[in-house]
Amino acid sequence: MSPASEPLQPSDEMERRALDEEAASPPDLRGVRALRYIGPGLLIAMAGIGTSHLVTAPVAGANFEYALLWVLPVAFLFKWQGFELAVRYTAATGESIVAAYARVPGPRTWAVWALGIATLVIGCTAVGAIVAAAAAVLWAWLGAGPLLLYGIGLSLLTVGLLLSGRYRALEAVNKVLAIVLVVGTVIAFAFAGVQAESLMYMVVPVIPAGSALVIAGLMGWMPTDLTVGVWGSLWMKDKRKGMVRIREVLGPDAVENTPERYRAYADGWFKAALYDFRIGHIVSWVIATMYLLLGAAILFSVEDKPQGAGTVLAISGIFTETVGPWMFPVFLLGAFAALFSTVFIIYDGFPRALAASATAVFPPRADRPWWTERNAGLGMIALMLVSMVVALTVLPDPAWLVPAAGAVSFAISPVLFAINLYVALKFIPERYRPGRFGIVWSWISVVVLTLLTLWVVPQTLGLF
Repeated sequence: MSPASEPLQPSDEMERRALDEEAASPPDLRGVRALRYIGPGLLIAMAGIGTSHLVTAPVAGANFEYALLWVLPVAFLFKWQGFELAVRYTAATGESIVAAYARVPGPRTWAVWALGIATLVIGCTAVGAIVAAAAAVLWAWLGAGPLLLYGIGLSLLTVGLLLSGRYRALEAVNKVLAIVLVVGTVIAFAFAGVQAESLMYMVVPVIPAGSALVIAGLMGWMPTDLTVGVWGSLWMKDKRKGMVRIREVLGPDAVENTPERYRAYADGWFKAALYDFRIGHIVSWVIATMYLLLGAAILFSVEDKPQGAGTVLAISGIFTETVGPWMFPVFLLGAFAALFSTVFIIYDGFPRALAASATAVFPPRADRPWWTERNAGLGMIALMLVSMVVALTVLPDPAWLVPAAGAVSFAISPVLFAINLYVALKFIPERYRPGRFGIVWSWISVVVLTLLTLWVVPQTLGLF
């Protein structure tokens, strides 16, 4: 007998009534009302708006003017479905995509192992550079104290907020920071005097001499790596809406055979999830484009090119001279909002993904009560904190860790993309599967990303 047909206990009856109340008001996606349902998709977008957007993109503009603008649409368009398939899976089935990874054919849980190892390596490698970038902007603003102190302070503040509020705190903070970032960027961009004809480079591929490493960085981290798609799936499950809630109350049988009275509710949240992701992805693309254009318009003519987080400070300094002193805090606030949001998200996303992977491979058991998903996540947070302190203490320039982590993330991107496509076609109910165009574009994207990996990873690691 399925969970949906068993006699209801009192607690089950209360859950069913609560679900009935939710289902009576499905998401209203008309006009601006749809903005109320933005959440996990925005988090995916903000995860990428950090060192990639505020450092790598302006550096590309500063060194090669508009020539590398074409890299952005390539990166965003060919990774698009890789992220969306993970979001689609949870919106359609009510379970995290990590659970589906465990059912992929081949050596036992190999896909989960691949995700877990990539998460561990990328998280512990990239955290130092990401925290250092945010700390550098804060240090420039306040102008006192060692960089390490700012990094530790930001990290502890972030971890404290996450442990006290988890997903709701994460979503609320990032909505505010996203608004600050967009407003600050638009103001800066409006005064930059970027010429419209520069946009032609979006469709004219050019590879200037010496640009290979920058292209590799843009490809690897724009909008971010595909493990973040798994984070989006886990955030959606934590939000407990739509099919997640239906599965929770009615059981897994209700996924394929959803009762008619819950169809509109399930469909509404499914559409809201895709809308949320697509809006976030497009906003991330626009912001990345603006920062590359800002770097080209403001820093290309500068003789001493800034490096790392100094790029953000150089842009803010020039705006102070050209627009006025009032622009300095506005621009730095927007930059810090983006970088801090990335710090906030990585301290949630990497531990969340590693914990889900680890407990999928080694399920919790009664004889080891200490082994829980929460404790696995706390262990990853501790590793990241140690890695951050080591990077900011020992390494003269933690920014070099970003290309190294980018090489790992880009190398696994085609693999994760292919897995996401497999589980979407195999395990998602037919009514929620991607259409023919989405499937064809996904296969094309897997092939393109595989070919790019063969070029990007050696360039990033300096092998030739």
